[in-house]
Amino acid sequence: MQFSLFQPLPYFAPELPTGWPQSPSKFAPRYGLDSVRHNLEIIEAADEGGFDYIAVAEHHYAARQLCPSPTLAAALISQRVKNAKLAILGVDLPLHNPVQVAEELAMLDTFSGGNLLVGLFRGTPNEYATYGHNPGESKAMFEEGVELLLSAWSEPEPFGWEGVHYRHRMVSIWPQPVQRPRPPVLVSGNSPASAEFAAKHRLKIGLSFMPVEFIPKAVTGYHEAAERHGWKPGPEDVLWRGFAHVAETDEKAKEVAKKYNFGDLHGILAPTERQAPSFLSVVSEAMEAGFGGAFSGGGGAVQTPTPQPILGSPDTVVERLRAVQEAGVGIADLILSSDALPPEVVLEAVNLMCKDVIPAFR
Repeated sequence: MQFSLFQPLPYFAPELPTGWPQSPSKFAPRYGLDSVRHNLEIIEAADEGGFDYIAVAEHHYAARQLCPSPTLAAALISQRVKNAKLAILGVDLPLHNPVQVAEELAMLDTFSGGNLLVGLFRGTPNEYATYGHNPGESKAMFEEGVELLLSAWSEPEPFGWEGVHYRHRMVSIWPQPVQRPRPPVLVSGNSPASAEFAAKHRLKIGLSFMPVEFIPKAVTGYHEAAERHGWKPGPEDVLWRGFAHVAETDEKAKEVAKKYNFGDLHGILAPTERQAPSFLSVVSEAMEAGFGGAFSGGGGAVQTPTPQPILGSPDTVVERLRAVQEAGVGIADLILSSDALPPEVVLEAVNLMCKDVIPAFR
């Protein structure tokens, strides 16, 4: 199994803003600069210690993730890492022009020496309050956008595109990606429909925050869909994302998680009192448009329990990750940071991962 450090690029400060969106007045340049330094220290430790990927993702208006532009963040990180590959996991594609995204990612693939893994997603529901996009159209926009982006990377001659949501008289991007036929691309596999879409286009899948007991059903559904489309995925085509904290003992890991509320998945979606009415309206529309829900392996998506973070000593974490691997996962994309967790605690956990956990899988 390979390992990816998903670094959300949190804002480390003594007093953290709450709710979403977060007030710009709460941003202190001093702590912003400190946060950049701390995040780069964590990334460099992971790179030197044996992580296979360093991953970032697009999110807006929040201290938890200072990364509205994952392509820009990955470009900066590429100048600091020497061993790991870059993973953008991912771009919220319906919020952007897919041709421009294809150009920027191709440029990054070229400048990084062909070391890029690309994740394309619809984004969390709150993102549709960011730029005023219609969440009800996001699924159709996403699927057409993926097809347009893949065509921009594969068509040998300039071409036009007349779709439902995107129209371009001319598409002819330079540079092309250096990875041929294209960089590996990953999309969500958390529902039967998304797994079917991935299989149709021979893409990898990501299972975000899915409890381990649900993973085999999702993987089986993905494999069955791929078989219908004439190919067979391997473990390297399945990525699982979850929170993890490694400490010297199980007790210490649990104490840290409790003290800093580590692994809280929904905090970023909690609106301020002022923003609650309009925000909840957008989220409601987004959920009706098909966001959320995990793979049931049957005829539709079902809501799964909130996943618990992987916590414990190195031995315990190895045991927990073995279960993830045996469920069919080839890449573990682990979140070891949060805005509330002190950077020195994160760095200690990263070092323990590199020293005692990752070697157990080599």
